[in-house]
Amino acid sequence: MTEQAIKQKSYFSGFLQKFASKSKEAAKKAEHDEYMRELAESIRDAYMEWQNALANYETAEGKDMIDYYAYRIKASQIRYEFLLRKAKEAKAQ
Repeated sequence: MTEQAIKQKSYFSGFLQKFASKSKEAAKKAEHDEYMRELAESIRDAYMEWQNALANYETAEGKDMIDYYAYRIKASQIRYEFLLRKAKEAKAQ
């Protein structure tokens, strides 16, 4: 191989490596954006579940239903707070 052919091969190889690197970064960013979108949707769902449990607790009749909605309130609150922590961790990365 001539010296010029070696330089061209080296240049082309470097170009391909840069292109592949940028492509991987774009794919990683797209994956992270999709994860954040799904996480935001889960947070909204958890919040609505929590609010619904609170509203149902206010109108619950009977000890069993009051207990049921008290557990639902606590469980949905824990889920909501967990998802918020996950979102903050993911945003910090």
